[in-house]
Amino acid sequence: MIRTIFKITLEDDKSYYTTSRVDVVNKINDYHKDDETFKQYNINTINGVLYNNNKKVRGVKNVERFNVRDFYKDYIDTYTDKINGSSFNHGKNYSQSSIKRLQNQFIDFINMEILEQKNNGETDDNIKEHIYKVAMLKC
Repeated sequence: MIRTIFKITLEDDKSYYTTSRVDVVNKINDYHKDDETFKQYNINTINGVLYNNNKKVRGVKNVERFNVRDFYKDYIDTYTDKINGSSFNHGKNYSQSSIKRLQNQFIDFINMEILEQKNNGETDDNIKEHIYKVAMLKC
């Protein structure tokens, strides 16, 4: 299953990250809730922007999508190196399917941590330090 992270860049240059297209629609509509002239987004509108390369993005500067494995590549690579064949797991080498399963669990974990912190304005360095501490990626 391909998982996606969506990034909305609002008119005031603030960014919002989510894993749900419904959240994208709601965030944009909430941002313009006081503007009666703003034509509300719906799921079809956002699908046109994200998947049909519709260049008409109303009410925000930009809406982007990223493959979750590309977005978290550095974290995933560090985690994979940590778990596969290291003293951390007594030298055990996992099969490719097991590695993929463990990576997916790790992605679920860091998704909750990273997206919330990014939405609260935390810096990338602070986020990285936090994830490395919590996930015990660096000793």
